[in-house]
Amino acid sequence: MNASSDQRTDAPRTADLAKLVHNVHEQGFQELNRVGLSGQRDQGLVSTLISRDLSDSDDLCISWGRILPGQRHLCHHHPDASEFYVVISGTPLVFLGGEEYRAKPGDGIYIPRGLSHGAWNDTDTPVDLVVGVSKPADWEFVHDE
Repeated sequence: MNASSDQRTDAPRTADLAKLVHNVHEQGFQELNRVGLSGQRDQGLVSTLISRDLSDSDDLCISWGRILPGQRHLCHHHPDASEFYVVISGTPLVFLGGEEYRAKPGDGIYIPRGLSHGAWNDTDTPVDLVVGVSKPADWEFVHDE
């Protein structure tokens, strides 16, 4: 095998760090801005770290989510994308397809496409979690409450 056959021709030669690296502490959070079926506000904070717009991702979106004490991320589903939560801190009550689960730090929670899900922080401690979606953008968000 010669040296030229060892090199991958599809690998990028340089990396655009401004597109590939984003920090939640530098860019901060945005409030969720959806309204539920009865006019109630979807609550929580999000900081998108990897997406089509930020990173030119063509296959996923990753965010840092924060649910403050008393906040509720309303139950909803995505007919066209799966999702996951990784709980970093706090113990939210997570709703999964009609079941309730008291999550804890270190939990990885898989949410298949079409499964109704949401979370409620009924504690006095903020909840931090990593959230991933299997599409880089434009997934459907359908409220179930």
